[in-house]
Amino acid sequence: MSKYFETVDFWVENLLDSTENYTVESNEKGKFVDITINVMRDDMGKIIGKNGRIITALRVLMSSIGKKDRKSVKIEVKEM
Repeated sequence: MSKYFETVDFWVENLLDSTENYTVESNEKGKFVDITINVMRDDMGKIIGKNGRIITALRVLMSSIGKKDRKSVKIEVKEM
Protein backbone atom coordinates (compact mmCIF):
# COMPACT_ATOMS: atom_id res chain seq x y z
CA MET A 1 0.00 0.00 0.00
CA SER A 2 1.17 3.48 -0.78
CA LYS A 3 1.46 6.32 1.69
CA TYR A 4 -1.29 8.13 -0.22
CA PHE A 5 -3.74 5.27 0.31
CA GLU A 6 -2.80 4.90 3.97
CA THR A 7 -3.19 8.62 4.67
CA VAL A 8 -6.62 8.89 3.03
CA ASP A 9 -7.78 5.66 4.68
CA PHE A 10 -6.66 6.97 8.08
CA TRP A 11 -8.60 10.23 7.71
CA VAL A 12 -11.76 8.61 6.34
CA GLU A 13 -11.72 5.98 9.10
CA ASN A 14 -11.58 8.72 11.74
CA LEU A 15 -14.29 10.82 10.08
CA LEU A 16 -16.82 7.98 9.91
CA ASP A 17 -18.43 6.06 12.76
CA SER A 18 -18.10 2.61 11.19
CA THR A 19 -15.31 1.16 9.06
CA GLU A 20 -17.84 -1.02 7.21
CA ASN A 21 -19.52 1.92 5.44
CA TYR A 22 -16.70 2.81 3.07
CA THR A 23 -13.91 1.50 0.86
CA VAL A 24 -10.83 3.30 -0.42
CA GLU A 25 -9.27 2.31 -3.73
CA SER A 26 -5.92 3.55 -5.01
CA ASN A 27 -4.51 3.34 -8.51
CA GLU A 28 -0.96 4.56 -9.13
CA LYS A 29 0.36 5.00 -12.68
CA GLY A 30 3.69 6.75 -12.98
CA LYS A 31 3.28 10.35 -11.86
CA PHE A 32 -0.48 10.03 -11.29
CA VAL A 33 -2.27 8.70 -8.22
CA ASP A 34 -6.05 8.24 -8.39
CA ILE A 35 -7.83 7.61 -5.09
CA THR A 36 -11.53 6.75 -4.96
CA ILE A 37 -13.50 6.86 -1.72
CA ASN A 38 -16.71 4.81 -1.96
CA VAL A 39 -19.10 5.86 0.80
CA MET A 40 -22.68 5.05 1.80
CA ARG A 41 -25.14 7.84 1.01
CA ASP A 42 -25.77 8.61 4.70
CA ASP A 43 -22.06 9.21 5.42
CA MET A 44 -21.29 11.24 2.32
CA GLY A 45 -21.79 14.55 4.13
CA LYS A 46 -19.20 13.60 6.74
CA ILE A 47 -16.57 13.13 4.03
CA ILE A 48 -17.50 16.19 1.97
CA GLY A 49 -18.16 18.54 4.89
CA LYS A 50 -19.96 21.85 4.94
CA ASN A 51 -19.43 23.61 1.61
CA GLY A 52 -16.88 20.90 0.71
CA ARG A 53 -14.34 22.03 3.28
CA ILE A 54 -13.28 18.58 4.54
CA ILE A 55 -12.73 17.00 1.11
CA THR A 56 -10.99 20.16 -0.09
CA ALA A 57 -8.64 20.08 2.90
CA LEU A 58 -7.92 16.39 2.27
CA ARG A 59 -7.19 17.10 -1.41
CA VAL A 60 -4.84 19.96 -0.49
CA LEU A 61 -3.04 17.75 2.03
CA MET A 62 -2.60 14.93 -0.46
CA SER A 63 -1.52 17.35 -3.18
CA SER A 64 1.20 18.79 -0.97
CA ILE A 65 2.42 15.28 -0.05
CA GLY A 66 2.41 14.38 -3.76
CA LYS A 67 4.42 17.45 -4.75
CA LYS A 68 7.31 16.18 -2.65
CA ASP A 69 7.42 13.04 -4.85
CA ARG A 70 6.47 14.98 -7.99
CA LYS A 71 3.15 13.16 -8.28
CA SER A 72 -0.34 14.37 -9.07
CA VAL A 73 -2.93 13.06 -6.60
CA LYS A 74 -6.64 13.05 -7.49
CA ILE A 75 -9.32 12.18 -4.92
CA GLU A 76 -12.84 11.30 -5.94
CA VAL A 77 -15.83 10.54 -3.70
CA LYS A 78 -18.48 8.12 -4.98
CA GLU A 79 -21.64 6.68 -3.53
CA MET A 80 -21.69 2.94 -2.86
